[in-house]
Amino acid sequence: MKNFFISLFILIIFSAFVFFFGWTQYRVKPGEFGVVISKTNGIDETPIQNGEFSWYWQFLLPTNAILKTFSVQPIFVTKQIKGTLPSGEFYASFNHKETFDYSFEFSMSLTVSEQNVITLLKENKITTQNDLSQYISNCADTIAQLAASFYLKKIQDNPNFRLESVKRDELLREIKFYEDCPLIELMNFSLVSSKVPDFELYDKLKFRFFENSIELNTEINSNLQNEEEQE
Repeated sequence: MKNFFISLFILIIFSAFVFFFGWTQYRVKPGEFGVVISKTNGIDETPIQNGEFSWYWQFLLPTNAILKTFSVQPIFVTKQIKGTLPSGEFYASFNHKETFDYSFEFSMSLTVSEQNVITLLKENKITTQNDLSQYISNCADTIAQLAASFYLKKIQDNPNFRLESVKRDELLREIKFYEDCPLIELMNFSLVSSKVPDFELYDKLKFRFFENSIELNTEINSNLQNEEEQE
């Protein structure tokens, strides 16, 4: 009888040991989720939620498995795009009043779904939460650049174009940011401030420069021809 209780006690201890090492959700903090990565099974596709029971035998093998945790809370960022139109400083030197600089400031919030985080892990694009935050920030840069390019093109085509006339959904549809960032979810997006160049003046100065260049080249060629005739 004594041996029976000893054996039962050992069995209980062993079972508790096995259960504890395979028990995973207690390692995940509220507001986060976990992903099990093991040598035997690779990256598990089922995200582990805090408060939802989960148990993985992979943790019973020493050094076989790790649990990585991530947060998919929306990240709020402000991105600024600045620049000058091509040769803008040169053309501005003819005017001495107008510069051809532009700037746009955008505010946005972005996130990635739990399943898409797992996809990023499988594609070796991220390994940690810092990597995920950097990936989201890079996508925010891309979206801001696409939006700025869209606005500049519209203003160039139509001097009377007003930035506020473009609705958010229309803008996001036009810039097609999902082609560059297919796994990103854009929660909010807005234009905070902007400075746009005078494209009409820019084009006039650009035309004047090329016109003067043609006249100068014509004069140079004429002088060269006269010199050759005199020789």
